[in-house]
Amino acid sequence: MSTQVAIRTAPRRGSQSNPFLRRLTAATGGGMFLDGYVFAALAAVIAAGAFTEDLALTPVDLGVISSSTLFGTTIGAPVIGYLTDKFGRKPMFLVDISAFLVCSLLMLLVTDVWQIVALGAILGMAIGGDYAIGSPLLGEFTPARTRGGYLGLLEILWNVGYVFSFLIGSLVLFAYPDAWHLVLASPAIPALIILLLRHKLPESPRWLLSKGRVDEARAIIAQLPADQQGLDYDQEVTQQTRWATLFSRPYIARTVFCCTFWIAIVIPYFALVFFQSEVLATLGLTSPVVGALIGTCVALAGAGVGWYLVDRIGRRPILIFPMFATAGFLALVALNKTLGLGVALTVAAFFGYLFFYGIMSILCGVYPLEVFPTSVRTSGMGFAASMSRVGAATGTFLLPVILDRFGLEVVLFGLAAVCLIGGVTSVLLAPETAGKELSECGSAEGTDQKVRRVEAGTPDLPTTINN
Repeated sequence: MSTQVAIRTAPRRGSQSNPFLRRLTAATGGGMFLDGYVFAALAAVIAAGAFTEDLALTPVDLGVISSSTLFGTTIGAPVIGYLTDKFGRKPMFLVDISAFLVCSLLMLLVTDVWQIVALGAILGMAIGGDYAIGSPLLGEFTPARTRGGYLGLLEILWNVGYVFSFLIGSLVLFAYPDAWHLVLASPAIPALIILLLRHKLPESPRWLLSKGRVDEARAIIAQLPADQQGLDYDQEVTQQTRWATLFSRPYIARTVFCCTFWIAIVIPYFALVFFQSEVLATLGLTSPVVGALIGTCVALAGAGVGWYLVDRIGRRPILIFPMFATAGFLALVALNKTLGLGVALTVAAFFGYLFFYGIMSILCGVYPLEVFPTSVRTSGMGFAASMSRVGAATGTFLLPVILDRFGLEVVLFGLAAVCLIGGVTSVLLAPETAGKELSECGSAEGTDQKVRRVEAGTPDLPTTINN
């Protein structure tokens, strides 16, 4: 059962300089930066070799370590997402970054595999929480015409975090091979900065309205810049937060779509990116670590293209074509010996995969929050993130084992098949949400809703609710 809250909002005004939205973008994007930073720090440590030698790690150990953070995300994303829908965006936003900061510092003290795995899992839970909270919070404050660009920027920051961390980690470990403790603990520095940025950010008015807390929402909206005051708050509905909503008839197709396309994007990428230098070495590249760094820059360039296009041509085109393109490039790399492509063309095809991955990767922070209502927005985002990390963790765990037993060709064909499934699913289920208000693209037509209108006590906002 849900009730609609009708609000008379201030008229829309032209775009203005918006320090609040910039700060909110930095605070939410910081979580994505940290996510990429953590994965790259571990990838740099694995690539450098001293970490593996010092702890006498087997391929199975490496698989467990590399998937531990992803495993934590599978728990943290849905749990923290649900708690965020129940208790608010702001408190959980601070709790998860604080946990991240503490666990990063504890990496300085690790001496055994199980400690790295345990801390990695907790870090993953915090990362999962940020996935569930960050994008929805930013999206709930952003005008429809620019929402894709702002949310896509978060995914670019993931790639920036990855490139920055991999570069710095590689340089540090090149000079000081035994300094892997410092590299693994280094995310604590940006985490502290992000914690300070999040201090005193307001609660989401949409979440407050979804819980019927109209006076609190009115007070926050009154303090916002013009672009935020003119959003579609009058279309928000009060509705209980229930997991079952995600699997109800109006939303089950959206839940399946978000999980499937996200899984299809991250399984190949995470499986390959942790061991990118090893994969490039297998392909015959003489400087695989340098090649891996170039590859991360290529993915970042692709993300920049996706960010530029997301509000200009819409969501579907930058998901569907790149999904099939990634499948084709991975299949091409798998067939390199059969076709006699040579090292240069094979590596170029691998980078082609990374470029198109980058284009569609920005939609992981866009689609899941747009297709669910406010009452379960972070729950839906968290569940989709969790399912994607189940797939990613499986891929990162199995890749070194399959690579060792069956070779790279089998690995690449399997990952190409995953991309193909993602492409077909996107053709069938992907909606076009560009330019639509958040309440519109998150609503479900045909649901049984009893509406309570809110009588406006002022020209801008409501004061009382009448049955």
